[in-house]
Amino acid sequence: MASKIKPAPQISIKSNATAGKMSQEVPDTVFDQLAESIREKIGIKGPVKGEELTRHLEMVCGEVNRLLCSSFGPKGFDKLIINPVNEIVVTSDGKTILEEIDILHPAVTALKNLAKSMDKACGDGTKTAVILAAALIANGVKLIRNGVHPNTVVRGYRLALYKAYELLEYSSRPAKSYEESYAVVLGAALSKGMQPGLAKELTHVVFRVVERLNCLSPEGCLDLNENIKILQKSGGPEVDYLEGLIMDESPARPDMPRNFNKPSLLILNYDLKFKSEYLSPRHDKMARNLETAYSFRDKQKDILRGFADKIIGSGADVVFCEGNVDLRIEEALARKGILLFKKLKLKDLEKLSKATGTQIMVISDELAPERLGRADSLEVIKKCHENFVFIRVQNQPIMSILVWEPVKYNLRKVEEAVDDALNSAAFLYRNKMIVTGGGGAEFDLSQMLRLYALILEGKEQLSVLEYANALEEIPKALARNAGMNALDAMTEIAASYSRGEEARIDLSGKVRADAPFVYDLASIKKLAIVSATETACSMLRVDEIRLKK
Repeated sequence: MASKIKPAPQISIKSNATAGKMSQEVPDTVFDQLAESIREKIGIKGPVKGEELTRHLEMVCGEVNRLLCSSFGPKGFDKLIINPVNEIVVTSDGKTILEEIDILHPAVTALKNLAKSMDKACGDGTKTAVILAAALIANGVKLIRNGVHPNTVVRGYRLALYKAYELLEYSSRPAKSYEESYAVVLGAALSKGMQPGLAKELTHVVFRVVERLNCLSPEGCLDLNENIKILQKSGGPEVDYLEGLIMDESPARPDMPRNFNKPSLLILNYDLKFKSEYLSPRHDKMARNLETAYSFRDKQKDILRGFADKIIGSGADVVFCEGNVDLRIEEALARKGILLFKKLKLKDLEKLSKATGTQIMVISDELAPERLGRADSLEVIKKCHENFVFIRVQNQPIMSILVWEPVKYNLRKVEEAVDDALNSAAFLYRNKMIVTGGGGAEFDLSQMLRLYALILEGKEQLSVLEYANALEEIPKALARNAGMNALDAMTEIAASYSRGEEARIDLSGKVRADAPFVYDLASIKKLAIVSATETACSMLRVDEIRLKK
């Protein structure tokens, strides 16, 4: 039957104005609907200025403050967040909370950027900076509503910032003992709601790891992401660490050896399988007779046997392959007592290459013995129904930390606690200056700023006083989360301050001025105050919110 020939579509030419109208009609409707839905979600339908702007800022900053203050400190509560794809996130990390909550207001976006910058700069102090910035914005809005010009508020805030920074420089002191340094890192680990026993064990491990890395690199140019591998697993609670690399991988076959002393390591990229680029790439060719089929099979065996002989001839004891490996090669290596790992992550192989001096090669390269790597020992251990490879390499700047957490949903919190503890320890080795923790430093600054405000003239004095009030939000939040009455706690801290004692909110839920001490890093505290003040000043200088059409 002859196929029907369809007529070619007719093409009509229109004027530019008509064509532009037709091409923009549908997209404009879609974009308008999308923009309208976003405006309804953030509560902004048109230009926002004047009293409505101050109301927006006060409402948003108050909501963020309530959200983060309840999860602040070692006694803070966790947030259980269900994202749009029904994934459950249990966290008390400030940056994670702000990223996961669905708030599109521009003021919240500024606070999110503040949290990201703090996390990127020092890995800690995000909640302190965001809580302080939100309180500064809310207090500044009160002054603006009462007739103080925004520029006057900003000038007063900057005067308070300069004086607070100067006071922090004066009150900070170097950590002289291991106990004081230990208190700094322990506070960072406990701030994520980690179990006290596990946090103490983690703190000791972190100190050993960072101290060892600093010994191996006197220049202090270590990258924690490149030189430390962190694994979190369900089990324990327990913390293991190794000078070398820990990998959660299983051997390719159960009959392969599991222990080596000073093994030679070979790292291969890509698959170790037979691939024909000439015969049947699209599966549309087939062997026409048995002789051709047997010849093809024999040639395939020869190629795979050549791969196995090449690996065996290299003298490697352990082979790490990024891709998949043919079963014939696995069998040949197992008969020779060679341990094989396959389907590995390239990032782990790069760390292994850096730690052992092994070159990452492909099977077509010359697998010479001098291109292999060396390790002090290698052991495969099964724990909690999972295999782990412990590759010990001494005198190399690669360390691994394995944290066991009983509760699965707390694994993310463990990751955040380990990250904060490592960053605090690294900062401590660079700058050992510390200040009183537990809200003590913020309370001292607030009292000194109140005295400083008395010598100022003009309405900037009111801004400095509101700055002092914002600083007191930190000890108040710690007191509330510890089950204390915030007013009683502030009264007790004020009484200790008048006696010249370094009082703070303790883990026991009391105001204490004796041991055990609680300390924070002075460098992180300074950065948090500076970044929070700059964020608040930039938001208070906004006089109108407009939507792009």
